[in-house]
Amino acid sequence: MLSRAFSSLGKGGPIDVRRLFSGNAIAVLVPFAGSRLLIAALLSLSPSVVVRGAFWHPGDLLARLTQWDSVYYLHIARHGLFYSPETRGTVGFFPFYSFLVRIAAFVFHDYRVAAVVVANGCLLLAGFLLHRLVRIDFADRRIADASVMFLMFSPVSFFFSTAYSESTFLMFAIASFLAAFRGRWFTAGLCGMCLAATRNVGFLLAVPLGLEYLRQTWDRQRPFAALFNPRILSIALVPTGLLLFMLVCYLQGGDAFAYTHASAGWGRKLVWPLQTLSTAKTVPLFYGILFGGTVVAGVSLWFAGLLFRMRATYLIWAALLILTYLCSNSLEAIPRYLSVVFPLFIVLAIATTRYPWSYIPALACSVALLTVCTILLANGYWMT
Repeated sequence: MLSRAFSSLGKGGPIDVRRLFSGNAIAVLVPFAGSRLLIAALLSLSPSVVVRGAFWHPGDLLARLTQWDSVYYLHIARHGLFYSPETRGTVGFFPFYSFLVRIAAFVFHDYRVAAVVVANGCLLLAGFLLHRLVRIDFADRRIADASVMFLMFSPVSFFFSTAYSESTFLMFAIASFLAAFRGRWFTAGLCGMCLAATRNVGFLLAVPLGLEYLRQTWDRQRPFAALFNPRILSIALVPTGLLLFMLVCYLQGGDAFAYTHASAGWGRKLVWPLQTLSTAKTVPLFYGILFGGTVVAGVSLWFAGLLFRMRATYLIWAALLILTYLCSNSLEAIPRYLSVVFPLFIVLAIATTRYPWSYIPALACSVALLTVCTILLANGYWMT
């Protein structure tokens, strides 16, 4: 079903899936390969010259790609969800990425290898989807090329290659937008459902999809006709991913809100943004600057998108994600969380295309931050 859904993303029928890749190969494959080689080299070589941090543990490249929260995703892939009131369990992590890993493990016979392959495969497909998506609004191919480049070399893009759900979330989000812009509403809803089963914030996609649907179907003469069109039911598929996850939690542990309770064990709860921002004072100076700088950069790019008159559905999606993360009572993983807000990369691409002198400095800054953060990850420093 998913293969059919992705095949309909192009305009004109299933065979148009080839259009997704034709002409985009160099613009996507080069930054993908370049960024992944850089990350692999830093993860493999830096431990021989960098002082080890407090969380260092020995292992090869594969071990460094499957540490931290990867343990939970791999546990879900191997054994399924687990929750008990006395422990955090694994229900603090949505299962769709782990489901894909479980399927891939039938081919690779090693869950760690399968997890890394799925993550990188989703990132590669996300790159092609993003390039095609940007070309809908912008005739200037440079904007699409730059969007992919900034995505691949974003400061914490190593998470797209680790056993985390970031690249899977990114892929389904972009795919859903692309399908919606093409008027393929069932595909958009199906991708949205997978998105909502991948990360807790995925169900929010129903908001921009609903507004995009009204934008495409609104008729002043018959203002309510669009609301009674059967296609609108496709948008209802999006929160279904969340509801199915809640159902599984209820059937296994008798608690449909087990995710919320498990997340509370990590201090995650809804608070005002200022309270979340105040937690920057509780972390070491470097991380306070990194987390605070990420928030400033994300919000600044959002306002830049507003000034550039970016498509409203992009701005709404980005705003919902940024605001939700700023209400989570922790800045700990804010760089990772904002790395999936793909409209920010489009805004950066627009800005550097309008002002070509800024492209090299912006990319160099991103690559430098990626290098520093990857070295920290490789050498046992806090980077989740």
